[in-house]
Amino acid sequence: MEEEYGDFPKNAIGTMIRKMLTMLDEHEIGPKLSVCYNFVLKHEALLTNVPEPVKNNDRAAQLRQQGNRLYLAKRYAKALEKYNESICYAEAGSDQLAIGYANRSAIYFEQGEYEFALLNIRLARDHNYPEKLTAKLDAREKNCRKKIDEGLAKDNVPCPRLGINVEVNPKIPFLAKGIGMKHYSGSGRGLVAERNFKAGDVILDEKTILSVVSVANRYLNCSHCGISNQHSLIPCPNCVHCMYCSEECLAEDKPLHRFECGFGAQIGNVTFNCSNMGHKLFFYGLKLFKDDLNQMMNYCEKNANTGSDPFTLDYRKYDPLEEFKHFMKSKLTCNPLVEYTFKLCAAAAYVVLMKQPSISSLFPSKSQKQFFLNCLYNCQRVAAY
Repeated sequence: MEEEYGDFPKNAIGTMIRKMLTMLDEHEIGPKLSVCYNFVLKHEALLTNVPEPVKNNDRAAQLRQQGNRLYLAKRYAKALEKYNESICYAEAGSDQLAIGYANRSAIYFEQGEYEFALLNIRLARDHNYPEKLTAKLDAREKNCRKKIDEGLAKDNVPCPRLGINVEVNPKIPFLAKGIGMKHYSGSGRGLVAERNFKAGDVILDEKTILSVVSVANRYLNCSHCGISNQHSLIPCPNCVHCMYCSEECLAEDKPLHRFECGFGAQIGNVTFNCSNMGHKLFFYGLKLFKDDLNQMMNYCEKNANTGSDPFTLDYRKYDPLEEFKHFMKSKLTCNPLVEYTFKLCAAAAYVVLMKQPSISSLFPSKSQKQFFLNCLYNCQRVAAY
């Protein structure tokens, strides 16, 4: 869905961008958001012709068989991806889910990753692994433990963090002292080194707040923290588009994922680069405002694009709401073509999202609907820069 050719993705939003560009003169490259919204409505059929896949054991078995063929060919990375996809499609409580975990353990055994193999054996046992196949799993577990006892363990630790090894910023303990921020005309702001660092210095170790995973990596990365952690990925219990590296990440993402669960294909159809971060950032902000839309609306409409300096925040007393407010105040400069794509992506995302009753019910008034559209656009800009 998100495969790209030329400069734009091969999906609905890519088609719309190309269509609109052919209609605009050079001086019209930055049309108003309302113009982009009306354009999307005229081409709404492009947004609705996407089938939405659901959990299906037959599909899970088919994907697992594809993984088996790749496994026999020793193409372990590709096999792992197919097994993960199979796990995502497996219906809750079915043995297809357990068999997927067991197959994943076989890959790690072959690669000498015995700890990860044991982790997946446990997942298989915890998810109704078929009794008739237990002997095979028992043998693999026994062999894993034997290899570890023989000193062949790699002592793998899932998701190791390096940690900052230089003096830290007194107000931002996850950032090295001597890192500042600079504004670049036409391309936004960025971090710069204000002193010399040497190879091996870890200058940033920040925990992810939000992440979006591309379609190409959705069976390889955690949908919450974004980390590549294939050995322990578990599926969203309700859709086939998201996997998580732990139960903790699954639980932490639930308040936001509920706004996109079940129509991920439609979201992917209107995604260009990280534009799907726009709605995720919006709903994250709404959660921080304790679901008080009017309070969020009042703040954002008064303060959006007024300018902010995140280095003034004191992260020793971390306040996620204050951090989000700084996001919304960011004054960003983008070139006209980029602004145009942000507007079109925001309008397309708005149309898709507002078709979901659980979302449209949050915005009963005309002013609230307009705020949602405007804020999606602003959130996309903030997320990109």
